Amino acid sequence: MAYAIRTQYNLQTMNKPNNSDYIKQIYIKNKSWNPEPAPLDIEDKITHFEKQLNNQQKTLVSTTQGRNFRNLTYPQSVTLSRLKLDDNLTIKNTDQNLGPAIMETEDYITQVLKDHLLTKDYEKLSEVTAKHRMDDLVRTLKTLIMENYKTLSKP
Repeated sequence: MAYAIRTQYNLQTMNKPNNSDYIKQIYIKNKSWNPEPAPLDIEDKITHFEKQLNNQQKTLVSTTQGRNFRNLTYPQSVTLSRLKLDDNLTIKNTDQNLGPAIMETEDYITQVLKDHLLTKDYEKLSEVTAKHRMDDLVRTLKTLIMENYKTLSKP
């Protein structure tokens, strides 16, 4: 915030016109440029505001520490928990964070197969072929782990 205030002040003191054609999103910030400090009264106000903001944040953190904030009411949370335990239902997130969606598991599986797996992009494998490929994958992973065990982090 202080950077933006100082930048605005510097632009005004350079007599740059307040151009309405300026579109912030199409400009790249010059990371090597730092605006000069504003006059002392403005800098004091920036410092005072930042201190107040930090104090308010500390107060808020200390008063809300350990509290669990949820966007669901207690009955909604209980209902959602019960629905999650039902194997006949599937709860999935929706696109664009529109919240959860619920559908019968059998319908969900059918939809996934129809929309994703039963297309020209996928090929149905026989059980024997699938097993061979899985075995090959396991062997490859074991080999990679053995060759690189010194550089891998511990779980």
